[in-house]
Amino acid sequence: MTATALTPIEAALAGLLHDIGKLAQRAHPNEEALARAYAEAGRDLEGTQSAILPVREGRYTHRHALWSDYALLAAASRGARWPKEVDGARLEAVAVRHHNPRHDDAGDWILAEADRLASGLERKQRDEEAEAKGLALREVELRALLPALDIGRGAPAGSALRHPAEELSPEALPPRPDDPKGQPRRYGELWDAWLERYVGIARHGLSARRLEQAILGLSERLLWAVPSSTVDQPDVSLHDHGRAVAGIAACLAAWHAAQGAWEVAAVKDRARPKFRLAALDLSGIQKALFRLAGRGGASRILRARSFLMGQTVEAALDLLLERLDLPFSTVLIHAGGKAELLLPDLPGLEARIEGLRAELDGWMVEHWQGDLALVLALGPAFSASEFLRKGKGGEVAEGYRRQRDLLAQALEEAKLRPFSAWRGGGFLGTGVIDAPFDRAHGACASCGVRPAVAQGSLDGQWRCRVCDAAHRLGQALPKADGFAVLVAESDAEAPAALPGGRKLAPWPARGPEALRCASFAREEAGSAVYRPAAHLPRIREPEDRRYRHAGVGAEEGEAFGEGDLMTFGHIGAEALEEVGGRILGRDLLGIVKADVDRLGAIFADGLGRDRSPARIAQLSRLMDGYFSERLPWLLRREAPAAYTVYAGGDDLLLVAPWRVALPLALRLREDFGAFAG
Repeated sequence: MTATALTPIEAALAGLLHDIGKLAQRAHPNEEALARAYAEAGRDLEGTQSAILPVREGRYTHRHALWSDYALLAAASRGARWPKEVDGARLEAVAVRHHNPRHDDAGDWILAEADRLASGLERKQRDEEAEAKGLALREVELRALLPALDIGRGAPAGSALRHPAEELSPEALPPRPDDPKGQPRRYGELWDAWLERYVGIARHGLSARRLEQAILGLSERLLWAVPSSTVDQPDVSLHDHGRAVAGIAACLAAWHAAQGAWEVAAVKDRARPKFRLAALDLSGIQKALFRLAGRGGASRILRARSFLMGQTVEAALDLLLERLDLPFSTVLIHAGGKAELLLPDLPGLEARIEGLRAELDGWMVEHWQGDLALVLALGPAFSASEFLRKGKGGEVAEGYRRQRDLLAQALEEAKLRPFSAWRGGGFLGTGVIDAPFDRAHGACASCGVRPAVAQGSLDGQWRCRVCDAAHRLGQALPKADGFAVLVAESDAEAPAALPGGRKLAPWPARGPEALRCASFAREEAGSAVYRPAAHLPRIREPEDRRYRHAGVGAEEGEAFGEGDLMTFGHIGAEALEEVGGRILGRDLLGIVKADVDRLGAIFADGLGRDRSPARIAQLSRLMDGYFSERLPWLLRREAPAAYTVYAGGDDLLLVAPWRVALPLALRLREDFGAFAG
């Protein structure tokens, strides 16, 4: 048989779906549904088993792979279809054969190798034994990762807390005592939800890249608390394992395609360097975010400016992956203005990265005039064996950790040389960028430093391109249901411009032409990726006497109605009290700023010796999930007048009425403590 090549996007899609059978298997009390589905489809169940499943001691093992085949069969029978640019039958076969790869098929072995490398284990021996003994795998819950972290500062909170198999939500994020008897029902509900939503996504004829993004979003929502391994690694979710498998498989497919090495022996060669880690970091966020020249529209601009910064990082990631023809699954960590990627060690990779650096540096100089920098760093090449280095007791030891340390060192060095790849002129002797004020209307009315080149249609003020985009977005963003990223035909057409000739567009612009699409409403996401919106305070009583007392309406020169966003003037007025018909107190603001202590030590040492890519990615995702998902929910319930400047990664910045700020800080500490166990 001739081995068939596997493209990176096909490898990623196969990786994301290869273990979906674990959810399907645990959702069913027996295999009656599986047998019935094969009979109705006219498929030979025994022949399929022999092709998909390995045999050990005279019996088939890893039956979840058969259930993965069942899941894809069920989806296809309901109308799911593959994008025309991928070989759907090929990637399905690769996905379901990951435990029994054909001896002469390099594509099969790419996914089999990725499955082993992602978990840092050659095989999950105890999982196999548990399945053979018929143990109650349907009752196993995901062991909470955060309470078990250990950095040598006292005993960990313990390993008794669990995450039941539920859809990701603010209420579901904090771990709880175990409830094994309710787990089979929850698995059934998740399986029904996954099948319905996956079919809803896969019947739309999306491009392969959009389909991958939608599957990633669906996986994060539904599989975040489904344990991938029930015994060997019970604190790694099916989502994080699947994403790591997809990323590694995509890199292997790209590397072997570039080398023209489609022999199984080449795929199984773990000594040859095939991988590199890369990092993208938005540097200067604090300085650029708070550069304000006046009070007018400050709340509107701050929130939109923070949003634009996040989308700038995403656009840079999109551009990098597009240039290297890699799927988004290779982004292992993405939060708080930082991203970490796994790349194949392609020929000429450093030159291609340097070219992208020059492009990004030029764009950032043009738009931000050096206030903000996108720093791109590349680690050294390493081999697959680094994922599997063994320590005491067989745990993953220092290989992958060492590669991340080397990447961190490269990133810190790159931060010392911002804009080093910029090919334009304009650096003055002091290191300040020469901005073209000769063609501007003075300095920007909002930031006070960049050239004012765009006039606002609402207030007539002249602003720089970045602040003008933030001012426009600040009007529209809170009322939007979501957004799309599209190719911009011209700068004039894209006031909210992003790197790589992209632009932000309102939610109605979503469609097949969108490069990326996100929804702020979970129930409306569809093929878009759900993004929880940051909490922004809204006016409940426009005629509140406290507002008039503080002179809010007169100061802003605007009329405000119920449901409109509060200005900072409104938020300050919320600190006033009405007592016996008198308004008492001072209309002042309080600032709440917080971050997670010792995060470097947590990532370096908190996971012990098991630092597989999936486990590290899960730790990052959970941390970001608290600030991006749990925090807005908490503010809506307990501090509705608080304004979110930014929240994500491992930190937050809020503006609140001064009397609310300190109690809110204490409440956040208490709630985060519960989340961390």
